[in-house]
Amino acid sequence: MIKGLKIAMIVWAVIGILYSLMFLFIPETLYPRLGLENAPASVPFFLAMLGNAYLVPSVFVILAARDPLKHILWVQLAIAWSILDLVAQLFYLIRGNINFGQAGPGMILDIVFVVAFLVLYPWRKASAG
Repeated sequence: MIKGLKIAMIVWAVIGILYSLMFLFIPETLYPRLGLENAPASVPFFLAMLGNAYLVPSVFVILAARDPLKHILWVQLAIAWSILDLVAQLFYLIRGNINFGQAGPGMILDIVFVVAFLVLYPWRKASAG
């Protein structure tokens, strides 16, 4: 169970690192995917800030994956991040600000990771101390 959690943490973090590097260094390539074809010149700055927001926790989740029980708060961060990311995407999808083509892949990834983290979470060991 712990090995599966370690793998899920590493995969979640690697995806976060890849996204963050794209947001930081090649944001314009993401414009069509994000529906930003006619975006103002300031958008790369905001995507870079989003890249920063993904990069730091992703790096620490990879480090925490070496011993998830010792670093259980980083496991909880990954769970909370995925849940909140899913909720935000659903909110803006329902409001009509984005379409499923923009939000769908991220929502599917978030659902997969929320389920994986909750199934693999060491409930008894984490509550024992």
